[in-house]
Amino acid sequence: MRLTSTISHDIRFQWRHGFYAVYVIVCLLYLLLLHFVRADYQDSVIILLTFLDPSAIGLILAGGIILLEKDQGIHNHLFATPLRLQEYLLAKALSISVLSTAAAWVIHGFSAGIPVSPILFTLGILLTSSFFTFLSIGVVARSHSINGFILLSQLYSLPFSLPLLYFFGIGREGLYLIFPTHGSLLLLQSTVRHLTWREIIYALTILLLWNAAAFIWAHRSFERRILLRIDERREQQ
Repeated sequence: MRLTSTISHDIRFQWRHGFYAVYVIVCLLYLLLLHFVRADYQDSVIILLTFLDPSAIGLILAGGIILLEKDQGIHNHLFATPLRLQEYLLAKALSISVLSTAAAWVIHGFSAGIPVSPILFTLGILLTSSFFTFLSIGVVARSHSINGFILLSQLYSLPFSLPLLYFFGIGREGLYLIFPTHGSLLLLQSTVRHLTWREIIYALTILLLWNAAAFIWAHRSFERRILLRIDERREQQ
């Protein structure tokens, strides 16, 4: 029940601060861009956009929200309630994933129609967005300014862009299997072709494992870098 209400609160927070309005404009720009892409390249460009978009939303938006909450002193009051840190983190990942999925469906739906495998497409967006959200929270907990966060987030996320090389035909697939984003790109390719069971199991497994690892890292970082400071300030008062 607490998780549901926290997700609802986060969505309202994002709506109130104009994140949904911004993404309406972003989607319109993407659709305008796709209008000028040659038909034989359009499928690849759509996959690329629907990969980069949830990655960017999860990475940048999550960090921005945490910094905004810190500036507004929301954490001081929020964690004085029975809300658990794991519920807070899951709510962030799920609420941002809702925005990512809505944007991806708008982009794909208006440019290419219904994906070949809608469920796999949706799972690819959700798991990619949640992974980058947890990664972002871990980074922002270690950052002291917006500039520091932007720099660190790029450094931490850069290795996860390597599977794009294979997407463009560079290197052997075995070199990229360890990266969750290779699983993301496979699931997003379900928009244009049917994946094998081996591909589906691999993609879901690698994304779930990396989501779990990123969640644990985000939890420890937030607990040690933010909650500990809140507790110290309360003791001093």
